[in-house]
Amino acid sequence: MPRFVIDLGDIDMSPEDVQSLNGDLQKTALGHLSLLKFERPIAIRFPWEWLGIVLRRDFDHLLKAEEDIVSGLGDVRVGKSF
Repeated sequence: MPRFVIDLGDIDMSPEDVQSLNGDLQKTALGHLSLLKFERPIAIRFPWEWLGIVLRRDFDHLLKAEEDIVSGLGDVRVGKSF
């Protein structure tokens, strides 16, 4: 299962630049996935609480994955969407 993390840490960026980068990264991931052939629909979540995107084969797996991500990252509000 592929997982990607981009942590820009203490790099200063305006809220607009943060949102722009977040959108570009989400579009890139979805663009690559659009080229794959899925037999069934997939579940997608764009978290409001933090930057990123979570995709799984169904909503049960998506909710569990998001729970695991949040517990593993700790306070993810540092990169909170604006």
